[in-house]
Amino acid sequence: MSIVKWLFNYLIDGMLNGMDAENTERKAKVFAALSDPTRLRLVEILAAEDTLCGSDLAERAGISLALLSHHWKVLTDAGLTTRTRQGQRQYCSLNREILAEAFEGLWPYRKLLSRPHES
Repeated sequence: MSIVKWLFNYLIDGMLNGMDAENTERKAKVFAALSDPTRLRLVEILAAEDTLCGSDLAERAGISLALLSHHWKVLTDAGLTTRTRQGQRQYCSLNREILAEAFEGLWPYRKLLSRPHES
């Protein structure tokens, strides 16, 4: 079964079984935020760290602080990152629970590991 067909069936089953619209909206915001290559790279960097200051995060991603600010806002609005200020610096950390929640049920762990012909 193709991933598109599987996703369609998953969404239809969820609607028929009373999938929480708010939960669906939250997941959609996460996937929309992750659809940009730069934001995806920022999430990958943060996944390997506990917390990074903005300047370190921008440097590792190879982007300017201004561009980081834009992407950081989108990630924060989606609930994927949290910002904390310590003095003049802002620190960013990944909200792993929101990320896991977005993928939970969509692609179960066993399905991620299996190849299409093994399903």
